[in-house]
Amino acid sequence: MIAPDETKSTPVAAIWATVSRVTLPDALRGGSLNAELIGNYDARSSYADVWGYAAPNGREYALGALQNQGLVVVDVTAVPPVEVGFVPLSAGTSDSKEVETYGQYAYVVNERGPMQIVSLADPTRPVVVGQLNTQPGVSGSGSHTHAIVGDRLYVHGGRAPGGIRVYSLANPVAPAFLGAYQPFYVHDIGVHGTTLYAAAIYGEGIDIVDASNPAQMTRRALFNYPGSGAHNVCLTTDGRYAFVGDEIGTSGKWTRIFDVQNPDNVEMVGEIIVDGSAVVHNCYVRGNLLFLAHYTEGMRVFDITTPRSPVEVAFYDTYAGASGGTQGVWAVYPYLPSGKVLVSDRTGGISVVRLTSPVAGEPAPAALGALTVGPNPVRGRGQIRYALAAAAGVRVTLSDALGREVAVLAVGRQPAGPHALPLSAHGLAPGLYVVRLAVDGQADRTALVSVVR
Repeated sequence: MIAPDETKSTPVAAIWATVSRVTLPDALRGGSLNAELIGNYDARSSYADVWGYAAPNGREYALGALQNQGLVVVDVTAVPPVEVGFVPLSAGTSDSKEVETYGQYAYVVNERGPMQIVSLADPTRPVVVGQLNTQPGVSGSGSHTHAIVGDRLYVHGGRAPGGIRVYSLANPVAPAFLGAYQPFYVHDIGVHGTTLYAAAIYGEGIDIVDASNPAQMTRRALFNYPGSGAHNVCLTTDGRYAFVGDEIGTSGKWTRIFDVQNPDNVEMVGEIIVDGSAVVHNCYVRGNLLFLAHYTEGMRVFDITTPRSPVEVAFYDTYAGASGGTQGVWAVYPYLPSGKVLVSDRTGGISVVRLTSPVAGEPAPAALGALTVGPNPVRGRGQIRYALAAAAGVRVTLSDALGREVAVLAVGRQPAGPHALPLSAHGLAPGLYVVRLAVDGQADRTALVSVVR
């Protein structure tokens, strides 16, 4: 825990001194750019978060949190997508908000009750195997959001005070409490390694927290900006830049970009304004692409090869109404091994979308051959293969499904020709990972790999 008098905040003048604004025109309602619809599922209602699950047999599923109903499992390998499983709300609860996975288990957050732990051993027969009271002693409350990184489960929000609680998933059906951090109400977090970026939606800014010891988490820095209403945070794969979306702020409900390399001197370096009257919701990073779930503006995709100057390269708008408000796209999941992107619309269901060429940041650079991982899924050990057309400086990294770097597999200058690197699943939690190959600090290829037990 920390006391309020320990707050350290970057001066506002330093934040605003280096702003370079990226303002984008409004898109055609219900239209798309470099994205095509594969199929849509809309057999239920009250859609909130969506998550992806790749089963060991390679079949892919969308997991949809339905606020007033529960959890729906949709087979998205099938065309059109089809519901194959359903878990109702726990008795006495009414507001499922988010879902994430750890191995074969799904963790469903409820705002007004315990978290449900659901086995996906057979996705067509999901079974509740446990529950977790994430706010013990607080009557009728649960959590607003959560994040799973490695074998740690972070939960936040819910009723006041609504800070951060951390659990171990060593036993996935019975998470063990590790520690708490209570500076203020935390709406959501971004994670890079053991550093947390906590979004304080009610105007306190972004809290940078050292969570290396969950039993004694400490503040590294706190930064803020005028009229802040920080809803969520996502980070570039190297952890240098943070994208912060404002849902209720008074200075514009859009995305701001911060250089957080030096926590003691955080700088605001840009903004993404799709429509000044619109509201942004959640953000996700996959390699050099930033995905925004932007309510009435749909799913927006930006090339962030240069994070200070994002370029919009794709969008898929599920909402035909006017800008403004919180209808439309709630969440995006862009991490399935097939490359399919899942988009949840609050009233329009779950859309399965594929990005099409040309999308900047996706095609292979001329200096690279194919990047492959085999076997995939990896159980025990695998191998990463790629080829260079010319000698170059190479950096190969492994990131988790949310773009957070977990390992550097190779770095240095390599000759032209084929190359192979071992990939060990030891110490990795089951789930989806991204292998990224960067050449001379610019060109890159990515490959998705599933780790199973």
